[in-house]
Amino acid sequence: MSEEMQRSDEHSSDESVGDEITVQLWSRRPVCGPRTTAIDRFTELAATGVIDDFDVQTWPEEVPVSQESDHGDVLETVERYEQWANEQGLSLRPPFETRTSSLLVGRSTEVLRLPMLAVAVYADDGLAGVYPCSDGGTTWSVTDCIDALAADPVELPHESGT
Repeated sequence: MSEEMQRSDEHSSDESVGDEITVQLWSRRPVCGPRTTAIDRFTELAATGVIDDFDVQTWPEEVPVSQESDHGDVLETVERYEQWANEQGLSLRPPFETRTSSLLVGRSTEVLRLPMLAVAVYADDGLAGVYPCSDGGTTWSVTDCIDALAADPVELPHESGT
């Protein structure tokens, strides 16, 4: 049995994360620097069978929350991520941060500032992790998530408490 197939078999028997792992990587534009490093590492994890699939989505630096916008899907996604974090006793703030932005014409609007890079991990089609996240004392980054997925056995960082 090839090492790649063996790694894939070992991974699929890991009950701590799930049988099928997919990753959604969110990035601000331009996708360069640490963002391309994350993409390269996820590509390697997919190629070796550690994760089953991943995709890259881009989002702006901030989106208005108090008015209709073209970014309703982003707001719904962040709301799902925050609900997951609350259920786990975790927080996504910061780097997901709501603040008031002043406009040039004297008005202000509430905006959600989005992180440069965020990852959602799905196991067996259920949300299993969102990074970065924090329990108030420890913060787990996107890099922590990637390192945990590359480890054997796979255990998401917020689950291990490391």
